[in-house]
Amino acid sequence: MTLASTALAAASLALAAAPVPLASSPEYTLPFVGPGTYLIFGIVLAPVYAMVAAWFIGDPSDRDSGLLGVGYLAGLTTVLWGGLFVATLVIGAVFF
Repeated sequence: MTLASTALAAASLALAAAPVPLASSPEYTLPFVGPGTYLIFGIVLAPVYAMVAAWFIGDPSDRDSGLLGVGYLAGLTTVLWGGLFVATLVIGAVFF
């Protein structure tokens, strides 16, 4: 065994023993907030934020159409999250 492979094995063992930060760990103070939350709401949804802002700021802007679009987005999001919540409850009741 060479010195490089020994060092690599020791480094991988040290990484495997390092604790994985979870959303339930004490360093996260808000419930359900982890590193992925900031990624999704901060970066992935940035085009959606720009689209909604353009409905009201852009030229020509129509307040009624913008509010209708926001209503559609809120309704679609509610239906999707509600359906996933009900599916989670059913899976939990049936399998656990």
